[in-house]
Amino acid sequence: MKTLVGYVRDYLRRDVNWIYFGLLVTLLSLVVGWFYSDKEHLQLIGGGADDSFRYVNNLALYGGTLIGALLLFIPFAKDKSWLLNGRFWITVLFAVGLYAFAIFCYWHKEWIKNWTDGPDEIFWLRCASGIGKILILGIPVTIWWFLFDRKDQSLYGLKQTNVRPYLWMLAALMPLIIAASFTDGFQKMYPMVTRTLTVAKIEGDKFWYVSIFEFFYGSNYVVTEFFFRGFLILALTRWIGPHIILPVAAFYVTIHIGKPLGETISSFFGGIILGVITYRTKSIWGGVLIHVGIAFAMEIAAYVVKY
Repeated sequence: MKTLVGYVRDYLRRDVNWIYFGLLVTLLSLVVGWFYSDKEHLQLIGGGADDSFRYVNNLALYGGTLIGALLLFIPFAKDKSWLLNGRFWITVLFAVGLYAFAIFCYWHKEWIKNWTDGPDEIFWLRCASGIGKILILGIPVTIWWFLFDRKDQSLYGLKQTNVRPYLWMLAALMPLIIAASFTDGFQKMYPMVTRTLTVAKIEGDKFWYVSIFEFFYGSNYVVTEFFFRGFLILALTRWIGPHIILPVAAFYVTIHIGKPLGETISSFFGGIILGVITYRTKSIWGGVLIHVGIAFAMEIAAYVVKY
């Protein structure tokens, strides 16, 4: 635990330009404030519908934030060689385009509807997010690593690490999760698997349904860590070093737009902490453990309190 705190403390002391930090927070405040100022603004992004403008809007939001954060850093960068590095910008554009498409993509949901019907159709549609992240993010990023980065590093953070500090961090969060599990809002949202089975009207033996849902629910967080911390941090750090952490954290905020405002705001600080840890350890497993551990802890806590 002390080691992880030390990583973050060293980063804040040595690598953060606080004027840039303030400008970046201002930029994010304007972006997030605009979307939350009117519910109609939220309808402009996302996916699930045959509306190509949503992909363009996703691209503008994600690309504008990440590239804008990078351009905003130019006056504060001591080494500006990354500005003229084509490979750096190609990687950035690939990442933005891929994630915008992953959020927009709805075709796998159409396939599910064609393959299934009744309760199973509803159930698999509820699993579609995890399925889509694996297919649309996980596979292309793995191919990118094989083509360009396999000689320089392991598969974007999929290397062994000491998980004990993360277990302590997760344990420290348990009281907060347990306390939250008694609130009405929490109980309306969780456990996600129970909501899914209820909406889908799944009856009889539910063991396999629960197992499948929780697998894809957890995989959603694994692929998110793989993409944001493994791919974006570890693929781009060779050109810009630890300074990539803040722009990626800004990008990470935008994928939370539409969720409760507190969660969106806190994602910036969570993105910084997880980015620092990945940068220092060259492993994403700590972030995966925390992300998945919190998700499953919320599922279990809500189930115990409600049932």
